[in-house]
Order: sequence, then structure tokens, then C-alpha cells
Amino acid sequence: MQIDSDAEAIAQQLKANPFLRMDPSKQWIRDRLVGLLSSETFLPSLSLTVSRLLELVKNENATMEEMAVVVQLDAPLAARCLRVASTARHGGHNLGSIQDALFLIGTDEIRRIAFTVGVLDSFKSLRLKVNWRQFWLHSALVARLSERIAAGFRDTNGMEYLTGLLHDIGKLVIQSSFPMEFEKVVMRAGERGCGHSAAEMDILGIDHARIGAALCQSLKLDRQIVQGVGFHHQAAHPAHTGDPEGDLGFLACCVSVADTLANMGDVSMGGHCKTAATLDDQPEWQNLTTFFNCRGLSLNLKEEISVVTREMDLLQS
Repeated sequence: MQIDSDAEAIAQQLKANPFLRMDPSKQWIRDRLVGLLSSETFLPSLSLTVSRLLELVKNENATMEEMAVVVQLDAPLAARCLRVASTARHGGHNLGSIQDALFLIGTDEIRRIAFTVGVLDSFKSLRLKVNWRQFWLHSALVARLSERIAAGFRDTNGMEYLTGLLHDIGKLVIQSSFPMEFEKVVMRAGERGCGHSAAEMDILGIDHARIGAALCQSLKLDRQIVQGVGFHHQAAHPAHTGDPEGDLGFLACCVSVADTLANMGDVSMGGHCKTAATLDDQPEWQNLTTFFNCRGLSLNLKEEISVVTREMDLLQS
């Protein structure tokens, strides 16, 4: 029976994806998320990014590195490329960077994705005025800062950037699949002066960090990326720091610190908790300096914001 097969599929997904385990009273939300994670058309993308990518794939002299520069500015577009690269027809590899995915799927597949990917116009149905450009700037800035922060402690390998880029992708999942609930989240976060995560737990029974981690898990991303996305608001959680296959919370701490810096620079779509007055006061930064030896880190936040803004503006030129 169809019902039995659906129940079995859900059970298998929950076994493989523990981030989706939630209160039984929210079963309809969980079931919709399970269905979403098996879909190829699960997130809208930024139209200007897709347009720029289409220009590149039409140019036979364009390099894969140039394509990666564009894709890594758009979290949903990156997720779609990762989705294709993680499928069985490409060997079902565990992926650690955007470049890995693009080299694996090739130019023809990238072109197909660029032609078929949804665009940001679908967000026009929102009754709430949400600054989605700020969302993209925030995601790209957190990605850049995550990589810079991680480089202050160890050699980087692409996972740091990708984790930062995807850290809030769960918010897009909520908006696209639960639009009414998303509006309630935005309003409640604004009314209470709390982060989206707290409002999401009240309304949905799951927050964007866990949804994002579940998505990363379905994309067969490296375990450290999955954990970094899932725990970026709880970097010191024992389930994360005590994971024998994890990284002591390193990536989650890097993303959390980067997230705080972006919010300090007022690059955010809103819905974040009040942050520490200085970076030194932030628990995640203290965790980084406790578990790892900093080998040198110098950041100019205004310059980092300027670089990311210029990169985004170049796509519109």
C-alpha cells in the first residue's frame, strides 16, 4: 500500500537523518520535510546569480574556477549542484567543497541546473517585507568570514566556506515549504526581540539550523559540514563537541563567530539574538581559543563587508 511505503520511507529518512526527529505533534511538518529532501527542485535561487552562471556556461573559454566563484555566492544554487553531485550516477561521493561538486558534474550538468533552477521572484508572494538581498549578503559574508577565522587556527580546505554559506539555508526551506509559519516566525521574532531559531522552535518544533543540517545530510556533505550547520547556534552542545567523529565543535564555532561579526556589521535580514559587545566576550570565540591554538588572525570587518558587497554587485553589472 502507498501509506505503508510512505511510512517506510519516512522511517528510513529519520534513521539516516536524526536532525529531523521532533515532537510527534508536528508530524505533518516532519513528513513534508522528508518529502522535500528527496526533491531536486527544493529551493529558489537568486536570479542574478543564475543569469551570470548562464553567461559563463555559454562561454567555451570560461573555467570551472570562474563558475565556482559565482555558485559560491548563492546558497540554494550551490545546494542544487551538490545535490546532483551526490547522486549515485556520480558515484555518491561525500563532498567537502563547491569546487569538488562542479568538477564532478561537469559543464553540461551545470548548464542544466542554471536553466532549470527557480528564481528569487517566487518570494514576491510574501506579505511580509523581507530583505532577501541582505540574506544573500549575510550568507556570503558568513562564508567568507568562516574561512578567514578557520585559517587563523588551521589550514582550510573549502569546508569552512561551504558551512558558512549554507548555515542559514534552513530559513529558505521554511519560507518555501511553510510560508504561513515563516511569516509567524518573522513577526514573533520581531515582537519578542529574539532570534528566528527560538521562534521556529515554538511554531514549527524544529529550527532552521536543524533543517539545514538535515538538508546537508541528504546532500551527502562531509559530516563536519552537517554538524557545523546543525549546531551553529549551539556550538558547545555536548552532542556536538562529544561526537567522536566530529571536530570538537570547531566549524560550528567558526560559523557562530562569523555570524556574530556579520550581525555586528548590520549585514543581516534580522531575527538574530543580541550579541556580545565584543568578540572576546562571545562564548564560541572563547571555545575556539580554548580548544585550538590561534596562529594569527587579523580581520577588518568593514573591508570584508565591502569585498562581499562588491562581488554581489558585480553579478548585477
